[in-house]
Amino acid sequence: MPSLIAPLVPAILRHLQAYAEVIGEDAREVVDYLARRFLALLIAAACGFVALLMACAWLLVVAWETPWRAWAAGGLALVFAIAALILLRPMLRRAAGERTLFFPRVRYELERDRELIERAVDGRGKGANGGDHATG
Repeated sequence: MPSLIAPLVPAILRHLQAYAEVIGEDAREVVDYLARRFLALLIAAACGFVALLMACAWLLVVAWETPWRAWAAGGLALVFAIAALILLRPMLRRAAGERTLFFPRVRYELERDRELIERAVDGRGKGANGGDHATG
């Protein structure tokens, strides 16, 4: 058995090295993608937060000298609670394409290897004419 495996060791090691390179490339792409998205999200969140604070201050200033002052504050609290729930809902659900977003080449290579191994294993059980040895 070791004599059958020994010639395959260099090929297996080269194959593993190629996988490491593909994983490294995919990892770099994932890090770059996430960094850009996170930076854009931080900037958008900061801008949105400042705009929201200004809008709330403006609304309270307008309603301060009216009997609607308490309703304005309560309405703002209700609007924020509803907005938080609406924004939280998609974050709790798993996105449809989320599974295939990261490491696509690694997944592709693993699928190709799985198919090659299945074909190789299926090919061992067949004779030269395509029939099974057990029935033949």
